[in-house]
Formats: sequence, C-alpha cells, structure tokens
Amino acid sequence: MDHQTEWRLDAARNLAEKLKGKAGIRAILVGGSAARGYSDVYSDLELIAYWDRQPNKEEKRAIAGELGAVHRYPKIDHGHESALEIEGFPVDLWHKSVSEEEDILDRVFDEFSTDLGAHNVVDTVRTGIPLYGEELVRKWQERTEQYPDELARRFLDEYLPHFHLRQLHFAARRNNPAAFFNIMSNIQSSLFIVLLALNGSYFPTYKWMFKRLHELPVKPENLEWRLREMYRESPTEAAARMQEVLEETLQLVEAQYPDLDTEFARYGVDQPVPERFSDSPLGRNQKR
Repeated sequence: MDHQTEWRLDAARNLAEKLKGKAGIRAILVGGSAARGYSDVYSDLELIAYWDRQPNKEEKRAIAGELGAVHRYPKIDHGHESALEIEGFPVDLWHKSVSEEEDILDRVFDEFSTDLGAHNVVDTVRTGIPLYGEELVRKWQERTEQYPDELARRFLDEYLPHFHLRQLHFAARRNNPAAFFNIMSNIQSSLFIVLLALNGSYFPTYKWMFKRLHELPVKPENLEWRLREMYRESPTEAAARMQEVLEETLQLVEAQYPDLDTEFARYGVDQPVPERFSDSPLGRNQKR
C-alpha cells in the first residue's frame, strides 16, 4: 500500500470511530481513491455513512460540528453539504440510506440498468473498505462479484455505435481542434465503457479511466499510452491511431461475443478519409 493511500485510510478509521456510535448509522465505508488504491497528492477522502433512514439537515450539521468540520464550498455549490474540511484536509462525507443503496443494486443486478451513476455506486461498493457494519457491506459486495452477461451485452449494444469516425476525420482536416478533441474524447469515453463491459468491471467515473484501463486484462496492447498520444499527435495521425484502436477492440468484442451484431460499429470504424473538392464537379458538368 502506498503512502498516499495508507495515511488516508488511517484518517478514515479515526473518523469512523467518532461516527459509528450514532443512532441510525448501520455501516460506514471508505470509498473513492483511497479504497481503490488510486490516491495521489490531490485526493480527498470519501467516507459514506449508511443510515436506516435518510438523516435530516440538522443531524448532518450536528455531525459535521462534532467532527470539527467546515464546509469547503459555499451554499450555492451543489457539493456544499458533503464537501467538508477537517483539520485542513478535504473530506467528502456522504449520508445515504440502506434502502437507497439497495434500490440501486437492484436496478443494476435485477433490471440490468446501464445508468453510469448507478454503476459508479456499484463500483464504490465493490472496491469500498467497510469500517463499521461489515456484515451488511459484505452482503452487498457479494452481489457485485458476478458481472451479469446480460449487463455486458446491453452496454455493448448501447456504446459500440459510438465507434463512428466520420466527423472525427472531418474535424482533423478542417483545423478545428475544439471539435476534434471533443469528438475524440467522446469516442475514448465510449471505448472505456465497452472495455469495462468486456472485462466485467464497473464504472469508476471517467476521472479514473487510465488507472482502471491499466488494470483491465482484455484490451488492445499498450492502450493507455496510445490513447494519451492521441492528444499529442497531429489530428490526422491521432484519427488514424484511433481507427486502429477501435478495430482491435472490435476484434476483442467479436471474439468474446461472436453472436453480437457489430455491423454498424464496423461501418463507423471503416469510414473513409474525406475527399477534397477544390473545384465543383457540378459546375464543370454544367459548363459542358
């Protein structure tokens, strides 16, 4: 365990000791970068308190006061309530009800929802470290151990059509970096979701895309380096590299799901380089 993760977990244990005696709190979980082993010098600490019912604002305010916390952001910020600072260190303290968490797990594992917010919750549970109420949290974590095949198929059906390079090719040749990088980022994001599905891995948010890609066994070779290089190369070179990566990813998809319809995705990846029309063929024909 690296130093950045270790001292954050020590801080979480100290905070959990102050919280676990509160009436109504059923479990406490460390989530985020500390639980995933992704912490760096910019990382805060994410702590989740699970209640038998949703606590009111007065209860949350009282807990923040007992922890010696101040709010990091003003009230106009949507993160005001959960974003705290304790002894000069940023802590995100989330309050959730047990039923709220279990409803999200049901949506993913019973209804096969592809909602990324719900999948981030599942990934937080899967990677989280319980500090109190271990039995409850372990029960949830057992549900995350088997990634449903139907869930993977739904993600592939939804995100493979995003493998479409026509507009990326145009933006690369029109000297439009804003459009080019926007399109490329969106395609890379969809590629990430496809690879998560192929590997039976839940969504950790795009913030951790490269760290999670590094952990995935099924992916194109040297993928993280190739994706980063696309932001340093010329747009036309980056578009060509993207085409190669998507082609290799489709081969992985078809090897794992040979019955899946990938016709449209292949059509999108095989888009030709745009032709140039310096003179109007229509005008020449009219002159004749």
